[in-house]
Amino acid sequence: MLKRYHSDVYASIALQCLAVLMFVASLRMETLTILSIGVGSRFLPLLMAVAIFLLSTLLLLGGLKKKAEPASEAASALDIPDVDAKQPQQKTSNEKTTVLATSLLLIGYVVALPVLGFILASTLYMAVQSMMMTNRQKKRFFVIVLLISFAVSVLLYYVFRVGFNLMLPIGLFG
Repeated sequence: MLKRYHSDVYASIALQCLAVLMFVASLRMETLTILSIGVGSRFLPLLMAVAIFLLSTLLLLGGLKKKAEPASEAASALDIPDVDAKQPQQKTSNEKTTVLATSLLLIGYVVALPVLGFILASTLYMAVQSMMMTNRQKKRFFVIVLLISFAVSVLLYYVFRVGFNLMLPIGLFG
């Protein structure tokens, strides 16, 4: 069975390979240079590839550092239980329901996007997703969550519409 540091090393190497492939594929993308700031359609994929590569490098260094450090028997027995030695834990029915609800919510968002428009569909999606992920005691902050979701949706709309000159679905209010 793989130790924790082995899985970190293997995952980071796989992510670095993915980042390199993504970077090369992004360089081959054809771009439209209609924007005055020089940001084209390859900008975000290049940025994401670099970010994935840097973060996976940090994961690799952390995994190698764990491998180099000898683990003391007393410290590991008292402080942190060995999670990798146990059997994989089964997801509870609440976690399975949350995953299913999130998947259905994403599908609903994609379907509602052309009808409701970016701002309204994104606001509703973010608010409902946020409320699904909070515990029952904090659900009274629904108005605050709704306002923050609306502000983020409007901000994203204007960044993409004005900053990147991209068209987003307008929907009912167009």
